[in-house]
Amino acid sequence: MISQVGRELYKVPLRILDHRVFVNGEIEFFLENFEVRRNDSEVEKLFQVTETVGSLKYDLSERCIASGTQNLNQLDTEVNHLLDGVNELLAKAKVERTASTQLKEARLAREQRRAEFLTNLEHGYRRIENSFEEKEEEIAELYSDLQLKLNIAK
Repeated sequence: MISQVGRELYKVPLRILDHRVFVNGEIEFFLENFEVRRNDSEVEKLFQVTETVGSLKYDLSERCIASGTQNLNQLDTEVNHLLDGVNELLAKAKVERTASTQLKEARLAREQRRAEFLTNLEHGYRRIENSFEEKEEEIAELYSDLQLKLNIAK
């Protein structure tokens, strides 16, 4: 019995100072509590993301299409109105001007000079062509005379 009391007394400081069981229990409680809370918040976030994506997929695309159509129609009418304004401005700015008599006379004189130049050019071409043909004939005659003088048979 005394040995048993001695053993028990020996174990008392170990039991008093050994907090492993208590600390393990607290750690397990904390981890379990943390994991449950974390998983719940993650699941909530996943559901929120899924809802947001679903709403964007259906609602936002339809709203974007409707808004785009409305804005494009509005822009179309504004651009057409602007184009009409530009056409009116161009019509006002475009004024038919009649040429003055001095311009008409100068234009007529230029046309006459051009016609005269073309006539002179054509006459020069004909003279060159005629002189070329004459020279060709002269060379042919000289060549045939040379053949006769040298008695070369053709």
